[in-house]
Amino acid sequence: MMVTLETRYKKNDTIMYKELADGPALIDPYRRTMTSLNDTALEVWRLLDGERSVLDIINAMRDIFETDEGHLKKDVLDFLKEMLKREMIR
Repeated sequence: MMVTLETRYKKNDTIMYKELADGPALIDPYRRTMTSLNDTALEVWRLLDGERSVLDIINAMRDIFETDEGHLKKDVLDFLKEMLKREMIR
């Protein structure tokens, strides 16, 4: 799956976000799966609104996380690819 910096993704409306004892997670009630979120993934999930491009999300996160841009970009792209594969975003 190809994720480009210009693409604007939004959350699949059927996916539920929950704060669990182990931390934040996404729940897909139809597939009966749960995906735990680390800090980076949680922030990407919060920023997915269908309005921001992937590049906009990376730029917004650069102010939050103190890491090199290459590492941040890879983390964001990897997370989005996984969410697309699981049909959690469109």
